[in-house]
Amino acid sequence: MIPQAGRSLADLAMKLAGDIAPATQTEYAAANAGLMAMLLLALAQEHERAAAVRTMDIDEMKLLFRAAQNEHPEAPGAGQRASYCEREPKSLLLSDLDRFHGEGLQALIALHAWAEAEDAGLDRRIWDFLLRHTERHKFELPPL
Repeated sequence: MIPQAGRSLADLAMKLAGDIAPATQTEYAAANAGLMAMLLLALAQEHERAAAVRTMDIDEMKLLFRAAQNEHPEAPGAGQRASYCEREPKSLLLSDLDRFHGEGLQALIALHAWAEAEDAGLDRRIWDFLLRHTERHKFELPPL
């Protein structure tokens, strides 16, 4: 049997929230059990989507970097962004995706600082990316 890690984490969260938390003797213990259940649900969601959302972010950052290169080859960090666009993550391991994703975000921060002062359109496109990035990475959790 292939383990279903995301499903297992969600099942553990439901067991903790539905059976264990109500049976605790103190409000403090119940609150802690509820918090642990929410964290397990968040981990389950992250497990399910982690590679996909990071890959989408990387692809979008590369599009932004290529557009910036075409429109503003003089923008600082052009070489770093060009190098980033030519490479891929070392592997699909989450640690490798995270490292490559983080490298792209660092380059994006530098580009954004420049765009805020120099190009309102590019600045807006970066903010639009950041909004999509935030939506992709948010957790859908039930109320406590």
